[in-house]
Amino acid sequence: AWAAMTGPGIDLTLSVVDYPHTDPAAWSCTVEAALATRAQTGRPFAVVASLPELMPSATAAALMAGGVVPLCGLNEALAAAEAAARVAAPHGAAVWPATVLPVDALRTVEEAVAKAALAEHGMDTPRTVLCAAQDAAEAAARFDGLLAVKGTGLAHKSEADAVRLGVPVAEAAVAAQAVGTSTVLIEEMIEGAVAELLIGVIRDPAHGFVLTLGAGGVLTELLRDTVSVLLPVTPHDIRDALGRLRGASMLAGYRGQPAASEDAIISAVLALQDYVGAHRDRVQEVEVNPLLCTPTRAVAVDALLRTLTEA
Repeated sequence: AWAAMTGPGIDLTLSVVDYPHTDPAAWSCTVEAALATRAQTGRPFAVVASLPELMPSATAAALMAGGVVPLCGLNEALAAAEAAARVAAPHGAAVWPATVLPVDALRTVEEAVAKAALAEHGMDTPRTVLCAAQDAAEAAARFDGLLAVKGTGLAHKSEADAVRLGVPVAEAAVAAQAVGTSTVLIEEMIEGAVAELLIGVIRDPAHGFVLTLGAGGVLTELLRDTVSVLLPVTPHDIRDALGRLRGASMLAGYRGQPAASEDAIISAVLALQDYVGAHRDRVQEVEVNPLLCTPTRAVAVDALLRTLTEA
């Protein structure tokens, strides 16, 4: 009877069974039926407990051993089915698998190197010069307009007071000494940002490469407004994820403010994906925060990259 509820046109069959904890063996026939159905048809099959606590752990283990999915709670079951449908990737692309990398072989790449690597894959980055702090004046002379002066070798530069923004060219040397590191980054100042985003990918052996989009800059930890999807993604997937952010209205132009360029944001995310795809065997984590979103550009002004050390 249960096998008849499966078929090539059915993506997932769910049988709702609540097991009495006082005597779960009394319902062992349902476990046997589910396992037999899976073995006979090869179709995806799940047994669902209406409440999470009504799925005994031993029963769940027996079902999983036979390829049947135990789902704990009706709401959880529907959420899991929806997530599985998303993972199936409507555009037909398989999720990128990710293996575990040896932690002791990972290194964090300097910001300037990380941004240069992403730029090779199409990421829009600010014009940047890395120099010794005492050479800041000479480096700044290559720029027009206001500058950003940042310290190097620091994971959280803002917390270390190692960032100076809106610096005139003539004051670059003073700003470089103030940040307190022996080398500094001199960058063009990106102005006119409508919003700041975080875009990042992390290697998760359980799920694959996970892309996170969310509020960026100083608001990242304050708002915790993020959406995560599995790579690879299409422009449609990115638009959908951006639309699910609580801060989506800011990107669209809030209270008369200009809208951020959605096309530029999508290009930035695809550039990040392109980098990860080209280095899938090495990259552990890559994050751009913030991505400054203007009406015409989406610029990666800071980047974190953790990858395997070179041989």
